[in-house]
Amino acid sequence: MSTVNNTAPDEPGARVYNLSEHRTTAAESSQPVVEGTAQHSPADTGSAGAEQPQDGAHTPQVVTGAAATELDARVRRGELRTIPQTRAGRARVVVVTRGGKAVRRTMREGWTVAQGHASWMRRASDAVTFGHVREQIRLARMQGDSVALAEWTERLNMLKTGRAQRMRELPTTIYAGLRAAAVVTIIAAGLMVMAGLAFQLTPGGWTWGDWWGFVGGVVGVAGVFATIMLHTVLWGAAPAWLFASWREGRRAGIVPRWLVSDTERAEMDSEITPDLVTQALMHVKLPALTKFLKDGGQLEYLIQPREQGGGTYLQVRLPFGVVAANLLDSTKVELLAGNLGRHKHEVWPQRDPAADARVLDLWVADKGTMDKPAPAWPLLETGEFDVFRDRIPFGVTMRQNQIEVGGLQKHWLIGATSKQGKSTVMRLIALCLALDPTIEMKIADLKGDGDWKMFEPRVTTFIEGSTEEDAEATCTMLEWGVAEMERRYQAKADQNIVGPITREISRRKGSGFHPVYLFVDECQVLYGAEHPVGGTKADARAVKAAKRLHDQARAVNIHLMQATQRPDDRTLPVRVREGAHVRGSLNVPNKSTARMILADAVDRGARPEDLRAGADAGTIVMTGEVEDIPAGQAFVIVRTHYVSTKDSYAVIARAMDILKRHGRQVSTSEVEQPAQIDHLANLERALYDEPRARTAVVLARLIEHDPGTYTAMTAQTFAALLVELGVPIRKSNGDSVIRAADITAAITKRDNGSSDEDEDDTADTGSGDREDA
Repeated sequence: MSTVNNTAPDEPGARVYNLSEHRTTAAESSQPVVEGTAQHSPADTGSAGAEQPQDGAHTPQVVTGAAATELDARVRRGELRTIPQTRAGRARVVVVTRGGKAVRRTMREGWTVAQGHASWMRRASDAVTFGHVREQIRLARMQGDSVALAEWTERLNMLKTGRAQRMRELPTTIYAGLRAAAVVTIIAAGLMVMAGLAFQLTPGGWTWGDWWGFVGGVVGVAGVFATIMLHTVLWGAAPAWLFASWREGRRAGIVPRWLVSDTERAEMDSEITPDLVTQALMHVKLPALTKFLKDGGQLEYLIQPREQGGGTYLQVRLPFGVVAANLLDSTKVELLAGNLGRHKHEVWPQRDPAADARVLDLWVADKGTMDKPAPAWPLLETGEFDVFRDRIPFGVTMRQNQIEVGGLQKHWLIGATSKQGKSTVMRLIALCLALDPTIEMKIADLKGDGDWKMFEPRVTTFIEGSTEEDAEATCTMLEWGVAEMERRYQAKADQNIVGPITREISRRKGSGFHPVYLFVDECQVLYGAEHPVGGTKADARAVKAAKRLHDQARAVNIHLMQATQRPDDRTLPVRVREGAHVRGSLNVPNKSTARMILADAVDRGARPEDLRAGADAGTIVMTGEVEDIPAGQAFVIVRTHYVSTKDSYAVIARAMDILKRHGRQVSTSEVEQPAQIDHLANLERALYDEPRARTAVVLARLIEHDPGTYTAMTAQTFAALLVELGVPIRKSNGDSVIRAADITAAITKRDNGSSDEDEDDTADTGSGDREDA
């Protein structure tokens, strides 16, 4: 065995190791040499009478960093043994043990052979008693499957009847075999006698004695070969038997954990198999589930365990009396994780909303998966963003899938305890939106420590601080959002815009329908302010404004984005949090807090309280209108992209360049006035100098000329617009038409300030308004 002598180095944090081959015999030591046990010798102890090492056998080596850490880890795992030194200033002697591996391997192979014999015995017992059929009968009876029960019972009766018939026929079969052997023997003897007579009677042939001598020689040679074969079988039977039993043990047996090395044990723990999952579920302390499995019940794996991203994914149907919701509680998850050889934050069971209540959706992370950082943000160095066409690159799931979230017509709510990356996650969304030159942003940072300072040149409103004045300014910002929302609804009606605001309308300069995002970080400061700004009363200004925005604002591209670190009924009222479409929670203290953020996703397995504080900073559990949540799952766990404060300034500088390149600037006015549209001039242009044209043709030409204004118009809304403009719709050969003369008259009246009562050009179906072809 080898000794490693660790002395106290002068360099802090370093270790001095004296490495040598040290062999001690029983004659040289006062104690017998025991494999795996450190032996004291003069060279080891360093006492006064110690024999010093010769020829540089113990050359000190200073080891620091990872090498020293690895040796310490081997000591903790038991691969190295530590012996205290007697001389002051000497740290320890570490002995590398080498004998345990061979002993453990020998014991493991012996265990495998024994399990092979046990398997043969079980199979023999099943063959004698038809155990495999009886097992199916028992399972069918447990599951209440009367059809399968009848089929397997009939099969058992057939097998028993067949075996009884064979036993009755056994004496006859033996007698027939003996009789056949006797007939073969008599025929063979007769043939040899006849052959001997033939040779004797043939002139110059063998004599009778020569023939039988030849037969004896053949029999002797055959006897020699038979003896060799017998010895081979006898000497090879035992090794062959052991090898066969070893193979059977490998196939059917399970090696106990105390007979495998640390490396092998880690590999065993990392592999999630149906057997391991079944054993883990058997011991989660659900009586109905435990009884079913101990009685030999078989779980139905709808999706066999398969590698998915950085872990293993499976779906299993639980037995009668057990539903997936029974396994979603944090204590049950912790027990299940321990049974699977994982930590609680590495095991994520869910209830599939699309399946029945007994289907458990389970994902188990590989060890270390949760510690891997997300890849770099795709927009960190280059790129623009179009909120209508692009989705926000948000991060990657535990299963290594990219997560992107649409930014339009969604209000957000994010919650977390302090220092878990909540502001950084919210800032990531804002950085992405800032790269769209058409978006207007207003930010209220109610913590005020500079996390959002880089956005100051890009936003039209920037609030920073946690005072009552800052809370009131934030409330005013939300009330501006409500007023802007009302203005946009009125503008839609005035311009006959039906349905969602299109990209063409939104991106047109001065349209007044550009996307607006209101960010409130640490919103508990706002809602926790003194009445009438904050509080939970019905007339609280902040709550009223937030609720109005949640109810109606997204239809006109106004969005409210909020984050909080103390969600409760006062600092995050129910009427506020219920309006969020995308919800995300980083680490929170308990399940009730998680429910305030994630709502009923908690009942389906979302457990942000089990994320590790600090270690999982930036990891968020998301639910709601997130496009990349896999089908059948209620939530997704995301490691968000990280953009540092320094890099955020560079992104905003690029956003300002994008604004300048598109000929836009951050407006200081609170409301962009919509451009006036001359519908009469557009109608005149759409007639193409024709005296009249069908209304459907005119509308098609208008859409082609200005799709942003006219695409959403239907025949009914177009007719209403013509009435409002004073242009009558006339009939010609059964078709609705618009005349150029009517448009010219309407333009003349508008320019001269004439009223509609000066002449009657309203459309009717009378003969005077009808035209001939």
